[in-house]
Amino acid sequence: MTPIAIVFLVLSAVVVWGGLIVSAIFLGRRPEIAQYPAGGDDPASEEVYDLPPIRDT
Repeated sequence: MTPIAIVFLVLSAVVVWGGLIVSAIFLGRRPEIAQYPAGGDDPASEEVYDLPPIRDT
């Protein structure tokens, strides 16, 4: 492998694994959001249909 290919391999590995580590730490500190937006978590206010939607294929 050429030196530039090795540099890009190391750089991409750092970006991918670093993102995984950072997201795991962030999720560990804040596992759930404290408050949902208005109307975002209330299934009683949504319309319920008896039939599945019709798809024209």
